[in-house]
Amino acid sequence: MNRHSMIWLAADYHLPATYSLRVPMSSMQSARAMPAPGPATVRLALIRNAIELFGLDHTRDELFPVIRSAQIRVRPPERVAFTTQLVRGYKASAATSARRDRLEESPIYREYVHAKGAVTVFVQVPDRHADTFSETLRAIGYWGRADSLAYCVAVTDTVPRESECATPLSHLMASLPLRRFFCCLLSEFRDGQVTWNEIVPDLDKEEADALRADLYVWPMVVVEQHRGGTQLFRRLLGEPETTAATEQKDCV
Repeated sequence: MNRHSMIWLAADYHLPATYSLRVPMSSMQSARAMPAPGPATVRLALIRNAIELFGLDHTRDELFPVIRSAQIRVRPPERVAFTTQLVRGYKASAATSARRDRLEESPIYREYVHAKGAVTVFVQVPDRHADTFSETLRAIGYWGRADSLAYCVAVTDTVPRESECATPLSHLMASLPLRRFFCCLLSEFRDGQVTWNEIVPDLDKEEADALRADLYVWPMVVVEQHRGGTQLFRRLLGEPETTAATEQKDCV
């Protein structure tokens, strides 16, 4: 494939309710949330919906090689509010000679997010697959968890602005002063050569280590903080300022 055969697709998603996309490696008992899905979540959603639309064989043989190596960018909503909620957690306990299987209940803390504005997912694909991936992007109805509802408002041919999208911290250290940006771990495929069986393993095979976690910087700064852990973040528009000598250079 040459460079001129590639196209960027931008899918805008409206998230009508609060959602909780757990930060990788965060505690199940006190889970932090991300403002938007990470790259691996996007790839897995594309695989899941492509199977539903085009079948397992076509997804595995034709679309998966594109999905695993496609460039992906995620632009967070214009504003997001994070709040910590006390919810009920359930864990299945194994049966013993004295009792049957049962669900054990325990309180857990989990961050939830309320968004203003759309989440935009950018995927670069070969132009011959543009219609297929447009249909797949439109079919995505939730991110990660089934209660993280999403509705695709539109899919357009739009090139992302890198300064408005989540970026690995390692790509920014030399060029961008951190201005209390929101930072968190995100999952990504190990590389562009992972196999189908590593991502969609057979039931009788042990799951492979096909994902890796990187620290990403979201172009969002905190504008309000309240007691109880509630925080409001705003997305920066356009190119971030490069002269901020008096501003703090740490992540939250």
